[in-house]
Amino acid sequence: MHLSKYVLSFIFLFSGVCSNAQLYYGIKGTYSLPFTRSQEIKYDDAKDFLTYKVRFIEQDVSPMISGFLYYRNDIMYLQGELGYREVKTRFSSIDYVNFDNEIPIESVKKTRYLHIPLTAGIRFNNFKFGAGPVFSYILQQNEIFKEIPNFEERRRKMESGFAFNFGIVLYRLHLDLSYEYQFAGVGEYLYYRLDSKGFKNQAQFINLGLGLVF
Repeated sequence: MHLSKYVLSFIFLFSGVCSNAQLYYGIKGTYSLPFTRSQEIKYDDAKDFLTYKVRFIEQDVSPMISGFLYYRNDIMYLQGELGYREVKTRFSSIDYVNFDNEIPIESVKKTRYLHIPLTAGIRFNNFKFGAGPVFSYILQQNEIFKEIPNFEERRRKMESGFAFNFGIVLYRLHLDLSYEYQFAGVGEYLYYRLDSKGFKNQAQFINLGLGLVF
């Protein structure tokens, strides 16, 4: 619903100013550096005894390949991308129910996304400054903490965020630097004993992309 609204608005804006502008398409490679802070959550049973301790450690993001459309006129630009991204989210957990096993066990959540950033902004000579929404549709993921009783995942297929972009255009090359943050927490989808008990800290990325237009 929200994705359709933003995409239609983007297309409408594009259609209204495209008559005297130029449209390009190309391919782009992007390297992402995540810097979300670590966090730890303790879980109690019905009698308030400590049962589990789970820590979010870090995220690793694979380099992303995407196709993109780039519209520009004298003062503004619009850019839409469609790419593939894989994110590995690392957690560690300690099970205090089994007193003989208090060594942290690492679990890795692997999520494959269809990544859709939409950017609008202004141009000044070869520089561009913009911002816009980012949509990530989950193609595939694995389930973690299956061995811990009363844990479950309730995750939406579509995740959203926002990004601020600075770019340089050199002939057919586009160099983009962006700051991206996700609205949902890195483990907000985790539930314990039917209550939302996940990690609320937001995923944040610095993205460096190099694109070639045709």
